[in-house]
Amino acid sequence: MQKRKYVFSALFAALISIGCVIAIPLPGGVPVTVQNMFSILAGAILGSFYGAVSVLIWLTIGAVGIPVFANAHGGIAIILGPTGGYMLGYALASLFLGLMLGKPNLTENKKDIKFLAKIAVFSLLAYALVYLPGIPWFMHVMAGKGKPVSFTAALKLTFIPFIPGDLIKWLVTIPLSAAIRPVAARYLESEN
Repeated sequence: MQKRKYVFSALFAALISIGCVIAIPLPGGVPVTVQNMFSILAGAILGSFYGAVSVLIWLTIGAVGIPVFANAHGGIAIILGPTGGYMLGYALASLFLGLMLGKPNLTENKKDIKFLAKIAVFSLLAYALVYLPGIPWFMHVMAGKGKPVSFTAALKLTFIPFIPGDLIKWLVTIPLSAAIRPVAARYLESEN
């Protein structure tokens, strides 16, 4: 009976979906959104499995055409397009951070320096992990469209412009994760 955990997963899927409303287009076709932040927060707050489930719910509803992807687009063509690898990266980042932080528990202290440092290090790695499948997929899709992009060019288009925004989102992720994890644990652990 994991109903409450799936409800929380659905809640984060909704937050990830709402994140598409805030999109700043950049050259190269990969817009800046807060969807990666909500995906990473899902892993930090719900743990690996339910955090990744949140992202998979979001991907599924977007794949069927509901406009929950960047710039309020939907459909499987978006997942198969240049940004599809980053979307997969959201799931990997959520899964990774959930694994590194473990399940939230009531004893976590948002003022504990070691705990904050752990969140900081692993969430920064989670933000970087989004690019691991994203950049190669972007290059693959662009080559398939007859517009090959070198690795260096892909970095200039799809990584470097996002560093400032990702750093700001990372700085927001740390205190939010630390503050919300014990609260989430209260509801997630109390389920019978």
